[in-house]
Order: sequence, then structure tokens, then C-alpha cells
Amino acid sequence: MRCNLRWMFYSALLCIFAFSVPATAIAEPVKLTSSTQFLWGDDWMGESQAIVAQYLRFSYTPEKSKFSAAGYGRLWQDLAGGKIRDDDFNSRLYYLYVDYAPLEEVAMRFGRQYVNLSAGSSLMDGATVNINKIGPLGLTLTGGRDIVYSLDSETSRDGNYFLGFDVHLQDVKNTRLGFSYVRKYDHSDLAKEELGMNFRYIYKWLSPYAEVRYDRLSKAFDDATVGMDLFPVHNLMLKGEFYHFYPTFDSTSIYSVFAVDKFREYLLRAEYSLEKAPVAFFGEYKRQTYEDNSNADVFVAGAKVFPTDRLTLSASVDYRHAYDDKGWGFEALADYRLNEKLLVSAGVQHDAYKRPDDEGNRYAQRYWIGGRWQATRAMTVSTRVEDNVNETFSHRALGRVTLDWNL
Repeated sequence: MRCNLRWMFYSALLCIFAFSVPATAIAEPVKLTSSTQFLWGDDWMGESQAIVAQYLRFSYTPEKSKFSAAGYGRLWQDLAGGKIRDDDFNSRLYYLYVDYAPLEEVAMRFGRQYVNLSAGSSLMDGATVNINKIGPLGLTLTGGRDIVYSLDSETSRDGNYFLGFDVHLQDVKNTRLGFSYVRKYDHSDLAKEELGMNFRYIYKWLSPYAEVRYDRLSKAFDDATVGMDLFPVHNLMLKGEFYHFYPTFDSTSIYSVFAVDKFREYLLRAEYSLEKAPVAFFGEYKRQTYEDNSNADVFVAGAKVFPTDRLTLSASVDYRHAYDDKGWGFEALADYRLNEKLLVSAGVQHDAYKRPDDEGNRYAQRYWIGGRWQATRAMTVSTRVEDNVNETFSHRALGRVTLDWNL
């Protein structure tokens, strides 16, 4: 019954949109994008899977109307009948909404939509109102029924709601600043209450930034990023960043009673491009700290080379040193354009690691090759085949073929 009501709501939404658009705008083209995919290989249970999926995205933006619409969804079926995925015919609606702009300073969105504020985000069935040019400020108000997806279905239920607002600067040169507040409800009980702030300022060769989120119910900063980008010369970028993460759960979740550790990371990164050679280098150092004193140092170094206009090569090496773990890995990638329509790619990844209870190191590798063919101006065919070797699988082959159309 709930599913029928939901689709009735979406149908009514489209009907309102259709009858609200002037007749002169009906001739405007509708943009459609189709992606047909076939995926095969073993799932995480070692069972074979053969999934056929159809994605469809559309948008309609007539020039002389205050209305526009957009939608994106997927249909799929696992023909192999694996144990993880449902082998029935399945569908998923990612978004379907109507935009309405009654005034130049006001924009409204109704339907299924993704909302992302610095205090929190949600995929919801609801409404969002953006009010611009309140002096130097803008205001966003949003609310609706919170949507949660499982692997093959939608697990949302009545009483799950998302409400929020965001106040931010507008048209202030080189400055972004916003404050937001969100509340989430589970069966009409308050499950989450968060405050958020985001900031970035650009001045000549430096750009400080920050994004912070505070959980009022847990009385803790659960997510924070503070950093600065520096550009002392045009071909050199330096970055310093601090990241803090403290997992918090909905107050209605059983996981909220479990103890968790804070995680912090201090990052230094440099990227440098040679002026007289098609080569770019990058290096990175990260200091990772945990509350149980199992700290780690991570070093990464790599380069990207462009020997010709058609060939791109990139490689990187990383090394991680922790209290009970020393491991290293590398990655190498290559893209080669045979002609204007055909591109081939290949890559290899290797990682060596040690778990706390293991006596020796474990290894994981991935090898892949793929390509993309621009068959026509509106059609692209791409494919990828890979093999995974790790502690779970001696060989786990996966493949994908995709046909993309701009209709």
C-alpha cells in the first residue's frame, strides 16, 4: 500500500508539472540519458552473479517556464540467482523532482531529492526552498521523509523525517561561509540533532578552509576538517590539513550504547609540475592517531607522466608504519588513446598489510584492463575486466560492459 501511495504521489507530481508548463514550451527537447549495463563475476559469497541493469536519467528545462523537472532511476535483475542479492526484478528511484521558481529570489523543489548541508545530508521525499539575496545572505529550508536503501530495496518507514536549514553568504567575493542545523526522526522520535559550519576563503596564493559538525545529542564534534591550500608559484601546490572523526549513531540505534574511538589525521601534501617536461610529482605524509595509542605514519609518493598526447602514465608507492603493522603498496595506471574514438586503459594495485592477530603479512592484488569506444556522437561503449587476489579469494574475476546513450 505504501508503495502504491508513493507512486501515486510521483504521478501527481508529474501531472502538476505537465499542466503547469505553457503549451509553447512543450516543443522544447527533453534530455534523456540511458545506460545499459551487464555485470558478471563472483559476489562476496563466492557465488556467481550476472546482473543486467538499466539506468535512465531525464531533465526538462523549458526556456519560458517557471517549472522544470528531472529524474533518475534504475531497473535490474540478477540472472544467476545469487545468495546475496535478490534475484527478482528490482527497481530504485534515486531522484524525481519538480523545480519551481515563482520569483527571481525564490526557488522551490518538490519530490525525491538529495539534500546536503554541512550539518547533515539526506535522500528524502519532500520539499526544499532556497531564498536568495536577503542582503548578503541566502537561506535554505528543507524537510521531508527520510529514505534509506538496503542492497536491493527501500527500507524507509513512516515517522522517519529529515528537517534542516542553512544560512550562508552570497555574492561575497572569494568567501564562502555557511551555518546549518538538521534534525532526524526515527518513528517520530528524535534520532539526530546536528549543527554544522563550512568556510573557505581565497586570497592570492593561499586558501584556508574548514568544515565542522557538532552532534548535540552526543555532545561531541563528530566530524571536522580544517586546512589550508598554498600556491607559492603557479606549478606548486602545498596542503596542510587536520581531520577529526568521532563516530556517532542515531539515539534510537542499538549501536549508540557501544564505545567508539576518536580518529585524527594530520596531513601534509605537495604537488609539483615541471615547467619544461610533461611530468607531475606528488608526495604526502599522514599522521594517524587513535585513542588506544595505535598510531600510524603513512607516506605516499608518486608521479604522472605524459610521454605523448595519447599516452598517460601514473604510478605511486605508499608505506604505512604502525605499532603492530608495517605494510607497503603500489599502484600503476596507464591510458592510451588509439584514435579519437577509442581509449584503452590498464592498471595494477598491490597492498601488503598485517592484522593485529596475524603472525605474518597478508597480500591483496588487483589487475584490470578496460576500454571506451565512442561509437557515435550519442553512443559510447565501455568495458572493464578485473581479477582480485586476496585472503578471501584466490581469484575473483569481475567484468562490466556498458552502453551509454544520449537520446
